Amino acid sequence: MVLTSTGMQALRGLSELMNRASGQENLQDVLDLIVEGAADVVGFRVAAVSLVQPDGDLEVVAVGGDPGARRELMGRRTPRAMVEAEFAIAEQWGTLRFVPADRLPSTSQAGWVAEGWEASASGDPDSWDSLDTLHAPFYDVAGIWLGMISVDLPLSGKRPDEVQQGLLEVFANQAGIAINGARQRVALAEQARLAAAVHTVARISQEILDPARAVEVVVEPVLEGLRGSAIWVRTFGHETDPSDGSVVAHSGRGAADAPAEVVNLVRRVAQQCWRGRTAALVREGSTHPAGLLTDDEVGTMLAFTAPFGGGAWMLAPIGAANECLGHLVITRSAQEPTWSDAEAASALEMGRDIGRAIVNARLLELERRLVDQFRESDRAKTSLFATVAHELKNPLSSIVGHLELLRDDPTSDPDWSLSVMDRNTHRLQDLVNDLLTLAKVSDPDRPLVSSRVDLADLAQDAIDMFRPGAEQRGISLSSDLVEGAQVVAGNADELAQVVDNLVSNAVKFSPDHGVVRLTTRREADTVVLRCSDEGMGISEQDQQLLFTEFFRSTNPAALQVPGTGLGLSIVARIIVRHGGAIRVESELGSGTTFEVTLPVPTDAT
Repeated sequence: MVLTSTGMQALRGLSELMNRASGQENLQDVLDLIVEGAADVVGFRVAAVSLVQPDGDLEVVAVGGDPGARRELMGRRTPRAMVEAEFAIAEQWGTLRFVPADRLPSTSQAGWVAEGWEASASGDPDSWDSLDTLHAPFYDVAGIWLGMISVDLPLSGKRPDEVQQGLLEVFANQAGIAINGARQRVALAEQARLAAAVHTVARISQEILDPARAVEVVVEPVLEGLRGSAIWVRTFGHETDPSDGSVVAHSGRGAADAPAEVVNLVRRVAQQCWRGRTAALVREGSTHPAGLLTDDEVGTMLAFTAPFGGGAWMLAPIGAANECLGHLVITRSAQEPTWSDAEAASALEMGRDIGRAIVNARLLELERRLVDQFRESDRAKTSLFATVAHELKNPLSSIVGHLELLRDDPTSDPDWSLSVMDRNTHRLQDLVNDLLTLAKVSDPDRPLVSSRVDLADLAQDAIDMFRPGAEQRGISLSSDLVEGAQVVAGNADELAQVVDNLVSNAVKFSPDHGVVRLTTRREADTVVLRCSDEGMGISEQDQQLLFTEFFRSTNPAALQVPGTGLGLSIVARIIVRHGGAIRVESELGSGTTFEVTLPVPTDAT
């Protein structure tokens, strides 16, 4: 083959074009140069570049020449099997593949047809038919098929001659080299960009131990690193209380808070993705992993993200170990390329870094709480020892004093001293018994032996126990109890102590001729016991400390009533052991009402 001056000129133009293409940083700029060059240098009105996509299909990524062809062909995808079927029946012109219109398989996609196209001469066997197809495949250095250049409508109106074929082969070979080089440059730039983003998120996660602050700070680096139009970062609360501690931050083109429907949907997807250690890639008609979302759910997500430039989105879960702690959601427009494997892997790595930061923050907070609890426990222990010593000292001092009085003064009244010692001995016995009971019901390792207990029966037993003493002071004990219908799950002895303590206090703090009333009622899956009196009442200040050990009222009148200050703290501990609750309603001078709520057995009707 002897090159003409036209051929030499075309080679120079090809060399110049490839030099320009090799200097381009953007792959799309390289592709655009190639299609324009294929039309100008080789002599065709239309040229298109199709690249092999990750799924194997070929997608038209650049079209040069006729604007109508660009509008119709740009973005068109062709299954690889369909292209290979055309190659199988094509005429081989070196590395080129020419498919005459009369050989085109019936399964082939309809191509673009120029309006008003006329071949060079009617009946000429070398005349170019508008349905003729000419492809120039190109490969990387390892021989892997990258894509092809397709040309149409030769300026001469004829099928290309030997020189044009040779030029197109050289052009396709050089185009493959240029595209492969551009892809490598893009891949390197992407690696550097993603590595910088991952490093930034990792540094922030290590330096900032407040999850809320960390989420706010990582939003922009993640958005920039993953080249999105908008981003939402949400962390969940602790698994024992998911509603507590949720943090959300967003950024991008008009990004706003998501509605509850979207939040719940994305949370479910994030949890599935964390179990599979994968990112979710979603755009209309395509979801990865397959089956992750229904068509309606995809529509819900895209409808929410559309106003923010989001025609496609990627979700990367945030997590650590087996717990999904949140998610990153990044959007792109439908016209932009989907996220690469490297971008998805980087998003997962950033999600893991944020997850580790959340776990570390929780551990630090737990450590702080434990330290505070240890300090509080130590203070409580010291206070308990001091209080117990004080409570023991007074009655012991009285007993010792009267013993000395009887020994030093035989003429003193022994009955009076014995009466005082007896009273203080009982006071010591009550204190010791209450301390033992408090220790028993406060032991977390002590199992709760539970059975079916009728609160109405316990209430009636308490009324019968305290009625004689109450009647001596003219106090009326009334009740509204429904026997057999107020069954709860618990330990009968401990619950009896609760009822007895409440009734005993109500009688002790009631005025003469007052009324103490006990009622029980069923509410859903609980039973409620109320104990009311018409006594002196409790101030709001005292109510805050009412259930603490050794608490005695600041009311001088209440201080005149003997007691250890442990009864209500024991009551509270027992109720907590039983999964119940206690509350108090009271005002000074207006009486007091205690209300206890306990769960019914699971098999109760």
